[in-house]
Amino acid sequence: MFKRFLAILLCLLLVVPVALADGLSVGDVNDFLNNSAKLGEGSKANQVAVIPFDHIDGPKDEDLFYAFVPFKYVARSYIKYQVTFISCTCRSADVNVWSTAYVELTLPSSGKIEDSAIRTLSFDADSTGHYLGGFWGDSNPPPTAPNATYEKVKAEMIPYYIGKTYGQLMGYSTIDDFTDYSEGEGRADLKVDAFTGATVSSNNILRIVQALYAYHATDSFFDGDAKAAELRQVFEAKKEVVASSAAAAVAAGEVELPAPVDTTKTYKANKDDTVETVCEPGNFGPTCSAINSENLRQYLGRTDVKYIDLRDYADYAKKHLRNFECIPYFALIFNAEACNDASLPQLYGGTVDDPIPVYAESDELLEALFPKGQTIFLMCQSGGRVNNMMKLLSARGWDMSKIYNIGGMAHYAGAEYRDIVTDTPEIAINATYSFEGLTRIAPK
Repeated sequence: MFKRFLAILLCLLLVVPVALADGLSVGDVNDFLNNSAKLGEGSKANQVAVIPFDHIDGPKDEDLFYAFVPFKYVARSYIKYQVTFISCTCRSADVNVWSTAYVELTLPSSGKIEDSAIRTLSFDADSTGHYLGGFWGDSNPPPTAPNATYEKVKAEMIPYYIGKTYGQLMGYSTIDDFTDYSEGEGRADLKVDAFTGATVSSNNILRIVQALYAYHATDSFFDGDAKAAELRQVFEAKKEVVASSAAAAVAAGEVELPAPVDTTKTYKANKDDTVETVCEPGNFGPTCSAINSENLRQYLGRTDVKYIDLRDYADYAKKHLRNFECIPYFALIFNAEACNDASLPQLYGGTVDDPIPVYAESDELLEALFPKGQTIFLMCQSGGRVNNMMKLLSARGWDMSKIYNIGGMAHYAGAEYRDIVTDTPEIAINATYSFEGLTRIAPK
């Protein structure tokens, strides 16, 4: 009998999550988490909320982003929260771990949101010290400031927040505004990045605290407060903006990609030709490309495209289109003499039409850098390196119907691209390129 009861119980446990997984709203999830056990309101601390916050990136540009509140518990004079957010949106997905902050915000006797203070802000232990309520998802130490560790942030910056009210923090945009902190003892020369070496890490803690306060204002405790009502309106308006954008993107879908070569175009096959040649599939030059500076913007930010810049790191650092990955063609991929000169590190030698692998792992690495079967947009300085790279990929068996020559950085100097170009001529890089652990094929 016991075994039969256990089997039925296991079936019920297995069936419930499946039923919940289909078409749920946030309200449905909260109702299930808090009410399914029939234990009464407040008996569980489960809460699922999606909250908008004004994310700030390295150049201090802002964009509306989402964070999540997976935990809310109302105590007598304060509310406990966990809030999960992403600090840096510029890193690749494999290292872009989200941070979770444990926060306690007071329920002030005045009933006003502006008087609500921060009791606890932690990326590890909760206020009792018995539980790990959060975790630091950012680099530690940050790559740009090896001495600015999370431990330093925890010891020197986070204590500033404790006891601060929303009224004191709501007008702040970045921690540059923490004048009372930077003027404290021993902090006269403190700069915004002194803690983390990256604007995003420190400033997005401020942004997420402000966003959590806006969510805090939606609690029924603040129903009689005019400022809380105002915050609720702003909070809902931001959610509507993001939701509308997401719905529009889903409804419209991503613009269908054209074939890489625009066969309505013509070009001069030789500089002295008097008659132009019609572009045909297999032409890898930028002149015949279906995607160029005239229409690239409508094909940016896609989840199905890999964006690659083939210039070396020095040129890339000085100016590049945001979110393009740098894979230096001449430094790492091809040198005609690489198969004969052991001092050269490139993956291939010979010619781009008949490339000779330098290492037993050359093709394996090439596929890791330029995934087969994935749509790839390639750019360089003027489009020539891309032309050669496409010939090399074709020779090594790539499906060229998915590879695009979008030209070079020189083509994207127009005002319409200014907001997505990172222009940093002050950066100077002296790079040493090499591979480690590869099996070199002896020169023939």
